Amino acid sequence: MGRDRVLALVRGCLRDANTASDSVNQWLREGWALQDIYLHGIVPAARLLGLWWLSDRLDFSAVTVGSSRLHRLLYDFSPVFLSEAKPQIQRSVLLMPEPGSQHTMGIFMLSEFFRREGWFTQLLSVGSVEEALRNVEAHWFDVVAISVSSQRQLIEVQVLIANLRRISPNPQLAVMLGGPLVHSQPELLQGLGHDGTAYDALEALEWASQALANR
Repeated sequence: MGRDRVLALVRGCLRDANTASDSVNQWLREGWALQDIYLHGIVPAARLLGLWWLSDRLDFSAVTVGSSRLHRLLYDFSPVFLSEAKPQIQRSVLLMPEPGSQHTMGIFMLSEFFRREGWFTQLLSVGSVEEALRNVEAHWFDVVAISVSSQRQLIEVQVLIANLRRISPNPQLAVMLGGPLVHSQPELLQGLGHDGTAYDALEALEWASQALANR
């Protein structure tokens, strides 16, 4: 999609919601698939906002506003994205951010991809360990996907995975990790007890499907 287009989207999000939406609508008119806009437009735009914050180019409030407008785009275009969803299949996934986190844009996007492929999908809007354990204990999930954004919560993620496996009625529960840390420092994720990682939504879908096929 190109850096210039990603920059335009970021600047649009920092300006106002209508400008951000106009960028996506323009790409759609040019023939871009919404899936590609998500993966090659919105995802790198979110990363760029994070980089600008880390480099002090933007303050926290500006990054929060820009990120919320990117997230809003996903909500606004959800009916279009899911308009060609496949019939529901006998596969289920629970998606959540790391314990204590409220950064949900990435896992919301991932949930859209799983829903479009027909998976029964449950999304936790906050990284609540208690809520995750209650859900996994009470329901059958084939896959649990956890987004990991920083190394501060790695011990909590390790404990969470062990407890999920302990209480799940599915003895072959597959646990997948994704999120910013998979991109920036994947070596830190070793030894957490998960089964695999995914770089983006398409890779997550492929990994989850293959994990079930192998089991």
